Amino acid sequence: MKSRERLQTTVSQRLMMSSPSGLWEEAQKLSEDIPIYVCRKVTPGAVRIDGVLDDLVWQDIPPVGDFILSDGSGQATRKTVARMCWDDVYLYVAFQAEDPDIWGTYFERDQPIYEEEVVEAFIDPDSDLRRYYEFQQSPNGTLFDAIIYNPTGDRRDMVADTSWTCVGWLAAVKVDGTLDNREDVDNGWTAEWAIPFHSIPTAPHIPPKNGDVWRLNLYRIDRTPTPEFSCWSPTLETPPNFHVPTRFGKIVFRE
Repeated sequence: MKSRERLQTTVSQRLMMSSPSGLWEEAQKLSEDIPIYVCRKVTPGAVRIDGVLDDLVWQDIPPVGDFILSDGSGQATRKTVARMCWDDVYLYVAFQAEDPDIWGTYFERDQPIYEEEVVEAFIDPDSDLRRYYEFQQSPNGTLFDAIIYNPTGDRRDMVADTSWTCVGWLAAVKVDGTLDNREDVDNGWTAEWAIPFHSIPTAPHIPPKNGDVWRLNLYRIDRTPTPEFSCWSPTLETPPNFHVPTRFGKIVFRE
């Protein structure tokens, strides 16, 4: 049995035996293999949000690592590369997504683009693993943002407040192919974001201080006849479920 499969089995068995009061603490103890990313500080103005990712700064920023299928069973077959950096105003996130068939039918903010093709980030600045911010973008540029209240960490009482808007969020996409043409073969698409720290009120420090640690996960949904749900830190659940805050990775802000 693979190591990720053993972890998934162990988590499921031990959580079933846990009392409700101890479930949350038990889940955190079992989430010891989460990834860590050192998020580098960059010069203000070094990132231009246009979706092209040709700014020199991105060449020096390392990717977070391979995206894994959300159930932990292996690497995604359709590659996603993500990078992050920051300055005193924004957290910058960039995605490069291989995609042979790029499509999207929603065009209004906060429509359920997660039913189609998206890249996503769930951000928990104070690391309480109960309340976090959800950001999504589809290849046609449609945005979704919400505050998620997930008090039990397992979606039982989860509420998504889509009335919240991240004021000042800058986002752009670039498609290498033809959007919504199901007959040809595309190459992929990129998304580039600047998320303003001032719109994330639960952050311990605005801007972050050197060494601050946030919990965060990055995701992608690629819907083809064989859809893939992948992420930076696999959530280890079947069917796919991205809302597992105990599986969020960690980013460390470094100057």
